[in-house]
Amino acid sequence: MPPKTRTRRTTKPTPVPSAPVADLLRSPVHAPGRRLRWTTANVDEGLPGTVTPLTWSLYFPPTESTMRDCWVDLGVMPESERALPDDVDARFISVSHGHAIANVDLMGQMAARVPGGSAAMMEEQLFGSVQGGGLPEPTGLRKMRRYPFVAVKFPRTLRRAMRELDPTAREIAEWWRHAAFAADDLDLAGATALLVEARAQFERVLMIHMVLSMACQGVMGQVETLAAKAGMPELGHQLVKSEQGTAEFELVRDLWRLSADEIDIDTFLQRHGYHGPREGLVESVSWREDPSMVIALAERYRSRTGDMDALVVRRTEEHAVAVRRLEEALGRWRAVPARALLRFAAHAPDWRETGRANILRCVDVTRAAARTAGRRLVEEGLLADPADVRFLAIDELHRINRATDRSALVIDGGSLAETVARRRSDHDAYDLMRLPHVWHGLAPVTSLPVTEAADTGPLKAPGAPHDGLVVTGIGVSAGVAEGIVKVVTDLDEADFDDGTVMVCKATDPGWASLFPLAEAVVTDVGSAMSHAAIVCRELGLPCVANTRTGTVDLRDGMRVRVDGNAGTVEVIG
Repeated sequence: MPPKTRTRRTTKPTPVPSAPVADLLRSPVHAPGRRLRWTTANVDEGLPGTVTPLTWSLYFPPTESTMRDCWVDLGVMPESERALPDDVDARFISVSHGHAIANVDLMGQMAARVPGGSAAMMEEQLFGSVQGGGLPEPTGLRKMRRYPFVAVKFPRTLRRAMRELDPTAREIAEWWRHAAFAADDLDLAGATALLVEARAQFERVLMIHMVLSMACQGVMGQVETLAAKAGMPELGHQLVKSEQGTAEFELVRDLWRLSADEIDIDTFLQRHGYHGPREGLVESVSWREDPSMVIALAERYRSRTGDMDALVVRRTEEHAVAVRRLEEALGRWRAVPARALLRFAAHAPDWRETGRANILRCVDVTRAAARTAGRRLVEEGLLADPADVRFLAIDELHRINRATDRSALVIDGGSLAETVARRRSDHDAYDLMRLPHVWHGLAPVTSLPVTEAADTGPLKAPGAPHDGLVVTGIGVSAGVAEGIVKVVTDLDEADFDDGTVMVCKATDPGWASLFPLAEAVVTDVGSAMSHAAIVCRELGLPCVANTRTGTVDLRDGMRVRVDGNAGTVEVIG
């Protein structure tokens, strides 16, 4: 009998009344597009939930500026389009009702200008699915007119980014250790100066990361095409693995060492203390600030058996088998260029995860400087709570520091206290809002009723067995595993037993510490190049991404079979 599927029965989402236009226009975290397709997919992997003005001022405009610089330097965009546009629909990223969003149509237009690229391939790799209704893909001369520029500029820009990645990573690691751990002693001037410096470093590492990430998407597409032509499309994701392991691989290794008392907690924090729950947000708490989270993780590792050396051997053998199968299918002569492509593709996981580590170190320095700035403003009587600093942007904090009469300073049309109060109220309202996966024009914002939001436990309707329910997504890390579902919503509250299938909305690098404790990973959002996919392939765990509703359809205690090849999660008990 074919497996059953289930339509989720929920209360209809309640539309959220629009705030007065003047209030929305004044919000620093509300600048929606109005004409093209936008999405929260993949963006909320790094910026989950509602972003604050402080976090958004770190990411924007640096993210938009570096993305435009990257496309120009790669030859895809003309020099005339390098400047940041006033029109939101001409930008690659923005923010709507406090949620970071990405411009699907504009990114697709860029991908289509690269030889061998297409908007459809970009959407599949970056967002996990292809959505209809977007701008028509360029064809003919419109598509090819940038090819000569790309042919000249792309290799040069890529080589420069490859050359700069490792030395930049060493510099940023040393800078982070010095700046983040010493920020407590700074005065307001020193803290605001460090905020400005952190944003400059963020922009610097982001440029390298952007170039290499775009190269990763291209090389991943080529490997998948190669496997499909060989008649083995299921090998596509198995063929791309790093030779030495990514930054997260070292994080997991050090957790095992910590659990075995081979290193102490201070040594671990000096290496990995920038991680933590929701670590892409400046206002979140890192392990450096709260080591208790790491100590708890080490205890979980201590109660389990693990052998990183054996894991390295196993993943190397599995990769070798996949490569051998591909070469046999291709034949002697076609296998020669395939081997060269795979050697190059082996850099992709390290490029992505090293870049993410650099970015997160910059976020943590911003976090440390902001904490100190908040305390200093409380000491001066300008803020009631140090945490209120999250409602101020970096440039606004810089202005406050330079003002001769800070008590009389006007920020965004009001006193400091008035502006903070208004933005706190906006943040609370945005927290209740939900944006769809993808939409056209203005986002149709909804808010789930409290009764529905709280109803996340097992379904209790009589006569509604779960056996045979299949949740589908995309298989991004090969293998099949069975286990008991544990839905994880917060990294610092995650705790599960052996044999667990971890189900979550998305993951960021801090989540890598949980992966070795799981049998498989299932995510609501993501794609072949998302964080969960890369780490699962590195650790040899099955992974199904982009299920959309996995955290709702799958409940704690269900026994499931995760097929990372087919992209399915079947409830079997």
